[in-house]
Amino acid sequence: MIHFKTTHMDHTDSEVSEIDRTGQRERVRKLRLQCFAVTDRCQERVVRFLKRIHEGFWLACLNPDELNAITAQNFDHSQFYSSNAHNRSGFFEWEQQMLDRFFRPGSRVLVAGAGGGREVLALRNSGFEAEGFECSLPLVKASQKVFEELGDPDYLVHCPADCVPVGPATYDALIVGWTVYTHIPTRGRRIRFLQALRQRALPDAPLLISFFVRRASSSDDVLVYRVARFWSFFSRARKEPLEIGDHISYARYAHWFTERGLAEELRAAGFRVAHFVEQGEFGYAVGVAEDAADRA
Repeated sequence: MIHFKTTHMDHTDSEVSEIDRTGQRERVRKLRLQCFAVTDRCQERVVRFLKRIHEGFWLACLNPDELNAITAQNFDHSQFYSSNAHNRSGFFEWEQQMLDRFFRPGSRVLVAGAGGGREVLALRNSGFEAEGFECSLPLVKASQKVFEELGDPDYLVHCPADCVPVGPATYDALIVGWTVYTHIPTRGRRIRFLQALRQRALPDAPLLISFFVRRASSSDDVLVYRVARFWSFFSRARKEPLEIGDHISYARYAHWFTERGLAEELRAAGFRVAHFVEQGEFGYAVGVAEDAADRA
């Protein structure tokens, strides 16, 4: 009888011990998962912080022409933007919507930053009389290949960065290629670029433009700006003022806009804002060229 009770107690003690060990393993497992989550968040924050420091330092050390050079290098070697698949892909859905709403069918359109010819080809296939210019020679050559394969004349010309080919005001509408405007360094250069485009357009010509969007209170933008301001006192590499929203992302310069900031630049160049859309970090807008008398 005593032996039976002892065996039963030993068996019970064994079950309790196994339950304790299982519970301990589960607590250890949860602790490891929690430790991973915490260290992973810390690692992401550290990497993000170092990236902003890196951006701010180089924004201070590189002048606008050098920023253009690193951006050009990125696009010059892009297999995506030079590919037939991209350049024959036609309009994005939002582009088609804006064209249907603001562009007169069959009108004459000038495309700035036309890349490998996607917008120009899509416009011509839709019945528009379209021409364009591009600062990347490899992309100009890619466009020549596309039009040559189609048996069409080449409708793109090369033009230096931040510039517009000189000519009379003969265009009914304007397009700045996909996010091209966001890669032009400094507010002054962007406004002069738009002013030069305005000189090529007839009154009331619509301008379709796309860009990156930022929140006015972004802490990342402020950190990059403050770091860049700090290092600019030592580098003396640029005379143009730095701006909140300046970034070097994916090895290219980009300025991220608020709706107000974009509207101010359009107005300064002679365009009124007719339409503005924000979709996450991407945005697009339509400006309308104004006469000097209307602006007064």
